[in-house]
Amino acid sequence: MEHVLGIDIGSSATKVGLFSLDGAPFAVTSKPYPTLEPQRGYREQDPEFWWLAVIEGIREVCAGIPRESILAIGTTGHISSLTFVDEGGKPLRSAVDFQDQRAVAEVEELYGEFGRAELARHFGIDLPPAATWPLPRLLWFRGNEPHTLDKAHYLLQAKDFINYRLTGEFGSDASSSRGLVHQTSWETPRALFRRLSLPENLTPPMFDPTAIIGRLSAAASALTGLPAGIPVTVGWNDLNTSVLGSGVVEPGQSFNIAGTSEHIGVVAACDCTTPELVCGPFLPGSKLLYGVTSCGGGSLEWYRNAFRRNLKDLAVAAADAPPGCDGLLFLPYLEGERSPIWDASASGAFLGLRGSHTEGHFVRAILEGVSFSLRQNFDIVGQHAWIDSSPMVLSGGAARLALWNQIKSDVLGMPVAVADCVHAGALGAAMLGAVATRAFESCEAAARAMARCSQQLEPNSEHRTLYATQYQRYQELYPALKTWFAGANKGAAACSVRTESPV
Repeated sequence: MEHVLGIDIGSSATKVGLFSLDGAPFAVTSKPYPTLEPQRGYREQDPEFWWLAVIEGIREVCAGIPRESILAIGTTGHISSLTFVDEGGKPLRSAVDFQDQRAVAEVEELYGEFGRAELARHFGIDLPPAATWPLPRLLWFRGNEPHTLDKAHYLLQAKDFINYRLTGEFGSDASSSRGLVHQTSWETPRALFRRLSLPENLTPPMFDPTAIIGRLSAAASALTGLPAGIPVTVGWNDLNTSVLGSGVVEPGQSFNIAGTSEHIGVVAACDCTTPELVCGPFLPGSKLLYGVTSCGGGSLEWYRNAFRRNLKDLAVAAADAPPGCDGLLFLPYLEGERSPIWDASASGAFLGLRGSHTEGHFVRAILEGVSFSLRQNFDIVGQHAWIDSSPMVLSGGAARLALWNQIKSDVLGMPVAVADCVHAGALGAAMLGAVATRAFESCEAAARAMARCSQQLEPNSEHRTLYATQYQRYQELYPALKTWFAGANKGAAACSVRTESPV
């Protein structure tokens, strides 16, 4: 039997999966790593942890199979995590994580000098003003760590770093490098970078995501136990790859990728630019129009870690609480928020708290609050793009929680289908490898052959009515708290104390 290996460099863990060409998983594993917070709003990861996770993951999932059965390795990963490397591919410092908010002041500087439309022309995509995009972060480095820019040979995304370790070759794709290169020409807007006094040659060569960037090196072979020479794909950003791995490839099909952050949107046949959302390139002739909440599954993970609870007990507690949580509401802004408000100063909050509320109310409020945030984004998606009547496909780690899937169906007021393989990023990466080696003629063909949904949920009409009322209350919270968030964030930043990183 022939297999393809998919590697997904996530923001909290790396998933490695081995799949047959019909999409059946032989084995999938997840290898977590820490995120460092050297001071408030700063989020960093050590790229060497990604590489160790990849090595361990490959050795684990490939145990017991003939190594020569592996046709290719496909990769994907989170983007906007800046990884500066020297000519030998060695990281110059920790990678700046996608949730990092250190460049808030640089956002104001950038958009004070350039209009949003002008920046969109330079990059071929309209990116809402946010400290999570690469350009404000590069401005921060220009002002605070210029030596890093001076020494950097390339600025890589997470999967690009792993590809280099696997093959010894540098490269990336334009979609993963949004905010650094033009999405159509794949060129760095050099005139813009010169005006900002930034290096013009930071991005590696650009390739198609299904191109073969190189082959597994002898050094990587020795570490992973795989035979040298296996082709490795350039790969794609985690959202595009996860949508592909969910089997969502036709215009009008909708998706929810439920990871640490959560993406919700639709495949659109044309550009549907709107200020609150992102509309980025997908397959030939299509775009992804989507919103993203910064701390979706991460909100539940925060509660689990903070109060030392296991996931099974939390699911039971949440199921015991009534829909609507007796008026308790949760704002999932633990890491600020991206769409639709794009406010780094926003904070998480529980509101409507009463003495009668139990732990189950708190946990269910988290599930409902994230779902309300997703609906707020999806309502805007529906105003700008056609959405067909098929169920929304749910994938990602949080899609393993049946209660949460039902709550999402109730809040959105539409049927949902759960991907058989919730590790859609790893499966989608494997699909890229299968296309690169001509096992399939296109990504669409690979998705139709390898992705399936066997579970479908319908919205509960009674709960849907209750959630409609609760959702209206949810929408009132951010406008009422926006000014307070801004003041509280400034006060907390002033009290922040820098700590030594544990690594």
